[in-house]
Amino acid sequence: MHYHAGGAASLKKSHTSRLLLACLIGFIVVAGCAETPETPTPTPEVTPPAQTTYTHAGPQPSFSATVTAATKHFRSDMSCYWTVTGAVTNTGDAPGRNAVIRLMLIDDETDMIRSTETILIPRFGAGEKTIFTADALPGDCDREYRAEIVVTYDIP
Repeated sequence: MHYHAGGAASLKKSHTSRLLLACLIGFIVVAGCAETPETPTPTPEVTPPAQTTYTHAGPQPSFSATVTAATKHFRSDMSCYWTVTGAVTNTGDAPGRNAVIRLMLIDDETDMIRSTETILIPRFGAGEKTIFTADALPGDCDREYRAEIVVTYDIP
């Protein structure tokens, strides 16, 4: 019987060894599957500029503008209007095409445009000066205003 008992113990060790070996192999196989995949590092992308401005390489127009007078007037119905005189000069070395001169009457307190007069000049030559008067720009009699001139144009 003693032989039989030793055989049973050796049989248990053999089964235990096989079971442990099978578990170890199973863990090794499963260990590769349980890993989280490596997250790829994002590569920076080149972002194009939001706006590309074309700069003409040759002569260009350049405008200076001044308001020479702004005067408040009363109508017979006691409403008010302003007359504004301004001067615009092309100080550049090329004509400006489709020059738009915008004269604005701006409320000093709110900084809002109260009224506007627009003048279009199809070709504004280099060195040319234009003096103009905007009559009857409406405004409120109890408000204070300033006049500003803005010039836009197409590149020749």
